[in-house]
Amino acid sequence: MQLSSDLEMYHPLWERADNELCSTSELGIFNRLVDVYVLACAIGIKEDKVISNDEIANPLSSPKTIGRNTHRENLDIRDLLDFMLQNALLNTATLNIDEDERLKLAFNPDYVNKKINAANFLSGFANYGITKIYENIKSNSSLIVESELYGYFEEMANVQYEYILKNITLEDIHD
Repeated sequence: MQLSSDLEMYHPLWERADNELCSTSELGIFNRLVDVYVLACAIGIKEDKVISNDEIANPLSSPKTIGRNTHRENLDIRDLLDFMLQNALLNTATLNIDEDERLKLAFNPDYVNKKINAANFLSGFANYGITKIYENIKSNSSLIVESELYGYFEEMANVQYEYILKNITLEDIHD
């Protein structure tokens, strides 16, 4: 499975993100909407939570889009999104498929499962992530917003770090 279509985002927060987070006349802390999308995907994949298009209250009638030329021709973004898609396919509990199907979807670009659309699948994680981003933004100042998001990301990392410290012993590492 390969991400080869435009990314269409129906959550109203995507319009807000484009207007605020990516606009130099507003907060302007990101250069492109695709950068916000990648970050939001990472959050959703880490938490293994999605918001599907069917679950969105008041979806956009005209979705925000990231054209496939943007994410397929920019090799850094293409490789990153492909890696995120593979990671999500292999590890998510949101899909009820067996391990062989997961491996085919993740590593065979020509393999297709008609029930799973790569762009919609990945956008479900991004929809969850964009809600978490906006839950953690309280300010209208770009410097403060950067600090708020940094604090949120640090908190996410610390939760995992604390879990590891509590659950892994030296005996586990040694064996």
